[in-house]
Amino acid sequence: MNWLPYILLLTALSWIGVGLFRWYAVEKGMLDEPNERSSHMVKTARGGGVVFFVGWVLVLVALYFSHIISSREYFLYFAPAMIIGLLGFWDDHRSLSAGVRFFIQCISAIAALFILNEGGHIVSTWFPLIPLPLCFLALAFAMVWMINLFNFMDGADGIACTEGLFVFGVGGYILFQFHAYELATLAWSLSALLSGFLLWNWPTARIFMGDSGSCFLGMMVALYALISYKLFNVPFMIWVILTALFWFDATITLVRRILAGEEWRKPHRMHAYQRLIHSGWSHQRVLLCTIAVNSILSCFAYLVYKEPRLTWFVFGLTLTLLTCLYLLVEVVKPMFKKWHEGAKTVSEML
Repeated sequence: MNWLPYILLLTALSWIGVGLFRWYAVEKGMLDEPNERSSHMVKTARGGGVVFFVGWVLVLVALYFSHIISSREYFLYFAPAMIIGLLGFWDDHRSLSAGVRFFIQCISAIAALFILNEGGHIVSTWFPLIPLPLCFLALAFAMVWMINLFNFMDGADGIACTEGLFVFGVGGYILFQFHAYELATLAWSLSALLSGFLLWNWPTARIFMGDSGSCFLGMMVALYALISYKLFNVPFMIWVILTALFWFDATITLVRRILAGEEWRKPHRMHAYQRLIHSGWSHQRVLLCTIAVNSILSCFAYLVYKEPRLTWFVFGLTLTLLTCLYLLVEVVKPMFKKWHEGAKTVSEML
């Protein structure tokens, strides 16, 4: 297959589609207003992720009927991601309650595990002492967390889009090496569609992907990790490392807010990348730094593929790298007041 014309065609179609949807979003008043969570300063069209979501579904249909994708089971495997994409599109148009979103996300995650006949064995191989039903619940929770953390981390121009580009671009290459040609083709198709969206989302962004894009990407990552492991024995850790920048920042930030006694369900701007922006960094500078970090993580993931014996060593390197970077951000822009500032305030009150 000649990949270049195919990739360029999908990129161009995505770019055109996003442009048309941006016009529609502005006409319908689908504008993201600056708030306590956002890092942008002006009203910006939202919901553009529906273009690469619907575009990818159409690509799946086209590849199936052109016999490039041979198994109709892929429609069943990816059905939960389609549900999440539709849920996000509805939420972009008419806001849904957090409870409704969470319930549908949980049902979709559980359905995906049943469809793939995954009862929690992936988790039990790492933690054999944990009962299998708890492993199943932990895996379902991890899928829901992946959906939401992509949404949480979609707070700076281009950051979620480039994360998806790295995950599905590099992940597709590794899948190709495992002879998972159909999955690789679908992954690269999504990367091409994301490239078209990025042309509109690069700083300064003229449209945001919204829940229809970010939640869809999160579910797709989770499904790709499960499907590639179940069908082609692709190491699960490859996907863990490829997405490490997102889950590390989102998880550490959430845990710190809970420990600090904050109302953690409320919107905020405490993620490391957000704090860099509010310390004076431009969106483009933050984006370029995330691209550099993701390039390193991509090399780590490739190393796991080439040398599976080094899996846990590479995972340790990943945690070390991200911990050091997180601490550097803490120096530049602490999440909370420094201890000596708090002490000074107390002494003044006394």
